[in-house]
Amino acid sequence: MAGAIIIACAMGVLLLVLVGYVMVGSTLTSADSIASAQKDMRIKKEEQMNTAIQITNAQFSGGTSFRFNLSNKGGVPIGYFNQTDVFISYSKGTPVRYSFNGIVSGNTPGDNTSKTWGYMAINPDTVHPYMLDPGETMLIRIDNIISGTSAEVNVTTPNGITAVNKSPYP
Repeated sequence: MAGAIIIACAMGVLLLVLVGYVMVGSTLTSADSIASAQKDMRIKKEEQMNTAIQITNAQFSGGTSFRFNLSNKGGVPIGYFNQTDVFISYSKGTPVRYSFNGIVSGNTPGDNTSKTWGYMAINPDTVHPYMLDPGETMLIRIDNIISGTSAEVNVTTPNGITAVNKSPYP
């Protein structure tokens, strides 16, 4: 009988050690995942705090074409233009979303059937080609604009930073 009690105690201790090992392992894994997520969130917030854009020289340029400059005034390069949204709010109606269509040449008419935007040039494009680095300016052209109405331009970067040019354009 005494041997059975010793074996039962040994098995109980073994089960406690095994359960403790599993619990500690899962707790450490969870803590590592949480710490990694917090680090990623901190990096994203720092990137947002260092991002600043400004819209200037917005103007209609004949027919249904609209051009404006987008300047990077922050400290972070802006890329992923396919995730950058341009909204134009007309005086009569809801905002219209334009998605990225690529690089457009200066005199070639764009696609007048879809709601897209493209850029004509980035000046000076020296550090990271085809990215909007700090201090650089991008000339944007949108070709499917409702002419003859006032409009407001809103540009939103992939990390959520927005620039609005609130002056109306005839």
